[in-house]
Amino acid sequence: MRTKIFILISTLWLLASCSDSNKIPKGILPQKQMVDLLVDMHLSEAINGQRFRLDQTTKNFSNDLYFSICKKHDVDPDVFAKSVLYYGKHPEKYDAIYDQVLNRLNEMEEQAKKEEPKLKPDDGKK
Repeated sequence: MRTKIFILISTLWLLASCSDSNKIPKGILPQKQMVDLLVDMHLSEAINGQRFRLDQTTKNFSNDLYFSICKKHDVDPDVFAKSVLYYGKHPEKYDAIYDQVLNRLNEMEEQAKKEEPKLKPDDGKK
């Protein structure tokens, strides 16, 4: 009898350990969608920082931006918050997401630098 219980427990343990730990639970945003949302969130934080630096009113501006970004991506803000908590508990997945976020933001910054008008040394000396 002990042997059967041991085999049963061992089998259950083995099955549990072989489950797909990379599978994202239902109700959690996929990594690509998290990247898209986080890129827009960071851009909105930069905009909000500029507004604050320019002494413009920022009351509730951040929340409005976050809600509008969720709406733009057709994501319920509660699902986004739940996804942030989930990925926060899985740092290896969050690191992969943020690697993509940073890469995309860096690409956007490089593109913006290329598109900036180049000032000549004598510009503005009139």
